Amino acid sequence: MNIELRSGDYFCVRTSSWFAYLVLLKEIFSSLDSKAEFNHSGIILNDKGDTFESLFLINHYNLEQYKGHDIIIARYKEMTPEKFEAGMKEVLQYDGRIYPFWRLPLHLLGLAKFFHSTFPVCSELVGEHAYYAGVHDVHGWGWNPDNLADLWDISKYVDVIYKGVW
Repeated sequence: MNIELRSGDYFCVRTSSWFAYLVLLKEIFSSLDSKAEFNHSGIILNDKGDTFESLFLINHYNLEQYKGHDIIIARYKEMTPEKFEAGMKEVLQYDGRIYPFWRLPLHLLGLAKFFHSTFPVCSELVGEHAYYAGVHDVHGWGWNPDNLADLWDISKYVDVIYKGVW
């Protein structure tokens, strides 16, 4: 695959665990287009595909783990190395934390955007990075992966650099 990844690119992916299907089901009910394509998201750190994600731990991973899965990779046109670092400065405070499973009922009830005194799920981590990087004007609390992908697909401020099977 010949894709030039950059620091500050974002991704959403569709995985195949039972948990993924629960996330997708919830997203279908809250989606404006009544569809849900993606259940997980993260921040791309460099051209090697290293990532920062909220999985079982909020930690560093790599896109290689998503080979064979549907993925979308997006790049905000205004993202610069300085903006990327500003966003990372804020989200790295969550590095090493366990996945905040207790936030999932808030998402299910549509209340996650109102209660954020803890650390973020995957899509909120991406949203918070985008906010502190200055490429998005609202905080990421309450966002889900499919919201991100839908936004990237229609935004004039974002280039989708890849969409397909990774």
